[in-house]
Amino acid sequence: MWPAGEYFRHALASTGKCALPTRRRDGLRYAALVRSQFLCLGALFLAANAFTQTPAPSPAPAPAFHDPADLPFRRAPMAQSGRSIVVPLATNLHLAFDAQLLRTHTVWRGESLNLYGLPYTGTSTRFVCDFTGTRLWGGLQRSPWIFDAVAADTPGPFTRFAGHSTAGGATAFVYELFPPGDPAVSVIESPRLERVGDHDVVVRRWEISPHSQRLRLNAHDEAADPVNIFGVAGAQGFRTPAGVLVAVLRGLPGANFLPLVTSPAVTEILNAERDGKGPYSALVTNVVAGRKVALRVAIPPSEQPQTFEIASAVVADLNAATALAKQLVGPVKPLPAPAKATNAAPVFRPDPKFTDTPGGDEYYTVEHFPMPKEIKLTVAGMDFLPDGNLAIATYQGEVFIVEGATGDAKAARWRRFARGLNEPGGLRVIGGVIYVMQKCELTRLRDADGDGLADLFECVSDAWGFTGNYHSFATGPLVDESGILGALIPGHLAMREVPAMGWCLKISPHPDNSGEIPFTDFWRTDPFCSGLRMPNGFGEFRGDLFTTDNQGHWIAANKLNHLQATNFYGHPSSTPSPPAHFDGDPNFTPPAVWFPYAWVRSASGITTVGDFRFGPFGGQLLVGEFQNASVVRVALEKVNGQWQGAVLPFVKGFASGVNRLAYGPDSRLYVGGLRLGHWTSAAPQPHSLDRVKFSGRVPFEFKMVAARTNGFEVTFTLPVDAALAGNAENWDAQQYTYAYDGKHNAPEKNRDEKIPGPPVRVLKAEVAPDKLTVRLTLEGLKPRHVIQLRALNLKNNRGDALRNDTLHYTLNQVPKE
Repeated sequence: MWPAGEYFRHALASTGKCALPTRRRDGLRYAALVRSQFLCLGALFLAANAFTQTPAPSPAPAPAFHDPADLPFRRAPMAQSGRSIVVPLATNLHLAFDAQLLRTHTVWRGESLNLYGLPYTGTSTRFVCDFTGTRLWGGLQRSPWIFDAVAADTPGPFTRFAGHSTAGGATAFVYELFPPGDPAVSVIESPRLERVGDHDVVVRRWEISPHSQRLRLNAHDEAADPVNIFGVAGAQGFRTPAGVLVAVLRGLPGANFLPLVTSPAVTEILNAERDGKGPYSALVTNVVAGRKVALRVAIPPSEQPQTFEIASAVVADLNAATALAKQLVGPVKPLPAPAKATNAAPVFRPDPKFTDTPGGDEYYTVEHFPMPKEIKLTVAGMDFLPDGNLAIATYQGEVFIVEGATGDAKAARWRRFARGLNEPGGLRVIGGVIYVMQKCELTRLRDADGDGLADLFECVSDAWGFTGNYHSFATGPLVDESGILGALIPGHLAMREVPAMGWCLKISPHPDNSGEIPFTDFWRTDPFCSGLRMPNGFGEFRGDLFTTDNQGHWIAANKLNHLQATNFYGHPSSTPSPPAHFDGDPNFTPPAVWFPYAWVRSASGITTVGDFRFGPFGGQLLVGEFQNASVVRVALEKVNGQWQGAVLPFVKGFASGVNRLAYGPDSRLYVGGLRLGHWTSAAPQPHSLDRVKFSGRVPFEFKMVAARTNGFEVTFTLPVDAALAGNAENWDAQQYTYAYDGKHNAPEKNRDEKIPGPPVRVLKAEVAPDKLTVRLTLEGLKPRHVIQLRALNLKNNRGDALRNDTLHYTLNQVPKE
């Protein structure tokens, strides 16, 4: 058991689970591959990809964005670590923790982190965050934990980041150590500020579970010269550009620092931007030469938990360091019990002056939610909670709960649940728990103390390379029927040495866990499929996993992919893909659907119509379109074991660019949108939440299209005029496909040029007795092509014209029978 009064233990106890297992887990090999390749291959990447061109003049940078002073943490990429967690210890004192190497990489005095990137500055020309101020101390780019039985070049993993907590108002980092041959050792590391006289003292506290091997920690690891502090047990100092750093060890009886002075150069791989500007990444070699000092602490084996602290401060000279050290010496004191928060979760109300002009048409009306003025709702993820409330993640890193979302939009309450996350790309509710896909990590959010705010941020997986690049989104999670999660990592601007770019990763419960939802505390990550460019939308359909992918290099048009293990979908992907795929492979798995570019310029969110209360399209897919601010409908069928189908227009009139869709428990469609920087849209508002309702009037539409051996069977929502529909002259067909040449704008092929063999055309149209189905016989059909089918002058038996008269059917397979 942990000592009474420790914040994170209280938080864990209230969740009813152990998030800090005490035995070694398997399934970390892929995560280790990611870390080792990302760090060790950086130098190889630089050698093979030196930038020799003359740098262009950099444009004036956009002013940095700064977080409010009360933000408990900020996850953001920095040069020293793409997975940095910055903690404000005071208004002008900040600590940055590396969630990969488990080290404090920078402590500085000055403003809060300079945030760059589209969500903060509206531009992609900077994305690696930095700070303005004085660096006080930090750590070299290597793990601070050393194991006696492990040689320096032995591959890991020997550590695992488990997550962090803000329970009790203090941020703590939670991770595991894996000494070879022994059970896992759980560690809680929590930084805080102590004010001693005129000095700001950073105190880092380590709480370590029982272990049978001696552990060693490089508590400080700097390019510096050591200085001795005489007469003070457990104190050591060294000189830094900011002054003399004094460190005092307390809580380990009889222990002292062992200063290790070395001189060999240490090579660090830092995140940067090519030529100093985006959107391209670069990995920069930083060689740290000269004398380096590591203040090592030996932690003896123990059958009981151990707690110790290191208090560190920068002072003017050695005399001040000695005086301060004498004040810092002492035992480790218990932390006070966390205070019970009252009204901790801020609640925002809709703008009372908001007036709405609904969009849509007489069949599907689009209602716009009034936004609270305090919220910038750039919707990045959206899903419903079991109680009917709507959880929304924003690109700025906030999570809101819309209470009463299915009721009167003007009466909804907007409660902020979390903030400080790293540009989320998706949100799902699984077993009543919110999972957020950050750029750097899939995270499970929990409210341990019941105050309405997330205070446990559990790392489910971070097993992919991340340099902080503006384009390095991560979307998901995907959830299949067995509860397996999938992370979608874009391959756009992929660097082969950065692992998992362009991949869908399979994240599954460890075999030792129950495998039931809600999941237990450990997961394994494995490569699943590759070849993805910008997979924005994600979802499930009849037990299978799907993602939308966006047009660009190697991807001729937006498309809908059915994700299957080991498949390659066309875009060059990084390791562990074979090198041949990085040059393109025309034998890629075809999409279930190609989207016509005029209708879908930027494919986004996916959802399935849950029932027929939303009209005649129950069970079909809806897909968001960002630039046109619309939603299209996809009628899928499986032919010869492969998904394919038709794309049709559905509804427009949204307030902002459509990004995320969720089908509500009230059988209405909820649509989250945004416009951000150069992410332009035809819609007028910078962000939005809209709701689509079926009016009850059935539109005259194509309902379903089924491929047949010699044509198609088209089903309508209402009976057709048999004379018109049965006339083959009232039907038109065209056929086309796309080039695969690596260019950004690969053209459509064959639409206006002759395809070998007879041209595609409609030979015969036969109307079924119920007048709801028309059988079309065509000649010239070719698999792996898209068929544009148009009904000319078609009406129903009441004389109404079709709401939409055109569809595009992706014909991957021709039925065998």
